[in-house]
Amino acid sequence: MGRADSVPKLGSKTNLLLSDPVSELDVDEEADDSIQVLYTASFEELASKNVQYDTIIWFSISLLLVLAWGVGIFMLLYLPFRRYVLWKDIASRKLYVTSKEIVYKISRPSYIPFWGETRIEKHVPLSLIIDIIIEQGCLQSVYGLHTFRVESIAHGKASPVDELRVQGVSNPGILRKVVVAQASKAIQDASRSWNPNFQTPGVENISRMESLTLGPAVLLSPSKGWKVNSKS
Repeated sequence: MGRADSVPKLGSKTNLLLSDPVSELDVDEEADDSIQVLYTASFEELASKNVQYDTIIWFSISLLLVLAWGVGIFMLLYLPFRRYVLWKDIASRKLYVTSKEIVYKISRPSYIPFWGETRIEKHVPLSLIIDIIIEQGCLQSVYGLHTFRVESIAHGKASPVDELRVQGVSNPGILRKVVVAQASKAIQDASRSWNPNFQTPGVENISRMESLTLGPAVLLSPSKGWKVNSKS
């Protein structure tokens, strides 16, 4: 998490960027044709470890409840179905970054048997993002998993809220850097549209922003600029 890897150039030919991203991600036909996916995250590499991690947590809680009230017996019987739903969940996950927002989609069976299918879709505007956090607990470190969190400004809320929280993303550090680079552009574009006299930052400011992009974590703030965030 402490490494400062370089941000891949958007549009360059790399396995992290899609050559024909819109068609590969099956973006809805009703979506704007001008939308271009710049980066797509992957969950396949850590799918089995993610399921194992969740199984250990569920199994441990079940054993404690068996000793306490006996409810854990039903939780143990439910475990195979929970693993099945989690596999479907991970297989259906789509997380990608466009020039305007982060999009996260899930389509899986309900955790309640015979309740049909559950669909979740989240859109996080890049111009409202103020913090990107990558967390790793003790047990997560054993399986090489991280929790990727995106905090943004919410209307009517006094403090930032978690707009997106997802576990099991491959290469979360690279995803963070791509989001930081695109959020910087989105914030500048929003400033220009709000203030016609907005001027592009000088060379010194641009260099400082690029150096922050290569840091371990970044706090994005439309009002206060860029600050180094030491969360890990």
